[in-house]
Amino acid sequence: MDITRVQLNSEGWNLNILSARVATITDPVGNRKVSYFGFETKEKAVKFQQWLIENEQCSAASVRKAERLSMDFECKSWGVPTELILELAQR
Repeated sequence: MDITRVQLNSEGWNLNILSARVATITDPVGNRKVSYFGFETKEKAVKFQQWLIENEQCSAASVRKAERLSMDFECKSWGVPTELILELAQR
């Protein structure tokens, strides 16, 4: 997987772009803090957010206009399993 890393500040926080629809932010030590999943519509983002919560695949999730990805909306999520992030990035 080709990951694009964008340094967010001089302290070492990074935005890791795994695909056009999936990104994460890591702290200076490399610990993942949050994940982003991009969607064309707010409805699709909300549906994914609901799926994450109902299936206990995150500790929290919110939907917003995209800020980190080049999609229209993103689901910002905490505590998503690494396996799920990688699976979605490879789709």
